[in-house]
Amino acid sequence: MATETHGAPRPMTAGTGPVATSRRIGAHLAALALFAALAVVMTWPLATDLTHRLLSWGDPVFQAWTMAWDVHAWRTDPARIFDANIFYPYRNTLAYADHLMGQAALVAPVLLATGNAILADNLSVLLALALSGFSMYLLVVDLTGSRLAGVVAGIGYAYLPARMAHLEHLNLLSAQWLPLAVLTARRALRGNALRWAAATGAVVVAQGLFGVYYLMFLVPLLGLLVGTYLLWHPTRASVVATAKLAGAGVVALLLLLPTLWPYQEVHRELGIHRTLPEVAQWSARPSDYLAVHPHNWLYGDLLASRFHRHLEQDLFPGVVLLLLGLLGLGNRRFGWERWMLLSVVLGSVVLSFGAAVELRGRSVPLPYRLAYDLVPGFQAVRVPARLGGLLAPVGLAALAGLGVERLAGALGSVAALGRRGAREAAPLALALLLGAGLLAEGAMAWSLPDPLPANRAEARRAGYDWVAAHPGPIIELPMGEGLIASAWPNFWSTFHWSPVVNGYSSFAPPAYYPLRDLMREFPSPATIRVLQGLGVRAVLYYADPATPREAEPLLRRIGAFPALRLELAAPPDYVITVAPDPWLWDLAWAVPPGAGVDLPALEADPVAFGLLGAILQRGGHAVYGRGAVDYWAPPAAPAGTCYAVLPDGWAVAAAGYPGATPVVSRGGLTLYRAAGCAG
Repeated sequence: MATETHGAPRPMTAGTGPVATSRRIGAHLAALALFAALAVVMTWPLATDLTHRLLSWGDPVFQAWTMAWDVHAWRTDPARIFDANIFYPYRNTLAYADHLMGQAALVAPVLLATGNAILADNLSVLLALALSGFSMYLLVVDLTGSRLAGVVAGIGYAYLPARMAHLEHLNLLSAQWLPLAVLTARRALRGNALRWAAATGAVVVAQGLFGVYYLMFLVPLLGLLVGTYLLWHPTRASVVATAKLAGAGVVALLLLLPTLWPYQEVHRELGIHRTLPEVAQWSARPSDYLAVHPHNWLYGDLLASRFHRHLEQDLFPGVVLLLLGLLGLGNRRFGWERWMLLSVVLGSVVLSFGAAVELRGRSVPLPYRLAYDLVPGFQAVRVPARLGGLLAPVGLAALAGLGVERLAGALGSVAALGRRGAREAAPLALALLLGAGLLAEGAMAWSLPDPLPANRAEARRAGYDWVAAHPGPIIELPMGEGLIASAWPNFWSTFHWSPVVNGYSSFAPPAYYPLRDLMREFPSPATIRVLQGLGVRAVLYYADPATPREAEPLLRRIGAFPALRLELAAPPDYVITVAPDPWLWDLAWAVPPGAGVDLPALEADPVAFGLLGAILQRGGHAVYGRGAVDYWAPPAAPAGTCYAVLPDGWAVAAAGYPGATPVVSRGGLTLYRAAGCAG
């Protein structure tokens, strides 16, 4: 039996003996070790302090918390893993960003053994880069049979400038499953093999566990691959092979459903989606393909000053990779594969320009608009430009591998005229030269921030010691004015795991920023009312270290409020307990299970009604309303809705509930039962 390879048959049994298999595995392991070493070099000086320093105090802080939460939830309450401890009382808060369960599984032994989330995140970064390069190596070896071509392509894929601009984003560094999707799907189509279709399904599952963003990228990637194959092979066998792939994909999505459904729930309950103006803001321009991160070692001064807008739009792939890709496109040893890889490059670039482009004052729709309108989940994709910077390189790096194979073959033919040693050394020297060039183009001049404490003992924060001994919902003040400032409560919560009102993710829930604005007044009657309603047990206040306790204005005001008590004073940490009065929860608990609730006066008290909506949704109630809290505009209540909550003193008839009966009044709000509804 034979299978098609570059249009020529090759026996499936060739090179399958024990010795050949052992050598092949040894060569692959050597390549993996090389990619691991390069990951250390290209992130230097990260390896000098893996246990206490992150790449930055931005997203790596958040990612360290995410993986630590995953492992914590697996140990304590795996069924509620998506109800993470941030943005209390909202539910499914893990689904506000990539859940990183795959990465967490890889470093779970480290977290379980050390509890060090910093070490776990840093090891995840190194693994992501190494495995991304190794997966492209495997794809190119499968295409060409050349390990040197695979190594060069892997280097170009893992360390291209556009990827290195995202060193802080673990989900985007974890790009290993995209090349493997091409490898397995190509084999499934070429051999009409069910086992390779199943392998593609397994890759889809793995990608879903490592990143929802790249899971969406599989739609155009596999679509372009299958479409190109069918154009070149319009046969019944091709259709059957495509059907097997589709079936494997459906099974994979069904297996992923428990991890995907919370994202749909967030979309349904909060109306979260990326608007077309947002899509336009984060789409690419042609000039972005010359843009690099300002920290790019080779091109930063030359290109960043002229073309850099935002790291999300730094899409320059590098000169070496482009030239090798063009050379690979001319490699006639490969039939439909090179055109398939080209379609991945061009298709991704076109998609990166977003939903529409302006031409002569007119908006011309682009293919991305179809994906936005028709493909489930695509409305959650924030940055179309990433398709050009991070998906197009799947095709470009593989084409570069074909180019290296072509170049090495030509060089080997010339060297064959000389000595045998020169014939063997020439391709290796070529690979070293090209690899060095690719690494130079992707290298970043990166400096690390100050070290962080890896555990509660190192943190020496009396406030977190107190929370660990008195678990319960807390809020940290001040809440922070910027996104990066807001990420710290996520990280510090790994020292106690109590629910935290604060949070940081790809977006914030609708009541969060109105609440943050209100909490600037703390302590005040309005802030205490809300904290009691939420069931917050304690306020952790971090004061200015330069201000003496007796001069701290917030502490001087606490005595005016009997509901507050200074429980711990360990400057600059202070713990202020709040007398319990969970009136928002009382309102929610008074609603019969499964009953929908209307909030017709949302804008009369956005903080209270926004948080009440979150508590009701947490209890499984459908929430309706009029008006909006930030971006949340719940649908209008359908006819027959039996329960509504209004501010005390509001005319229930004017709100659409004439004759409604009050059920319970708490905190200035009243729950009503509509006339004609059974009690």
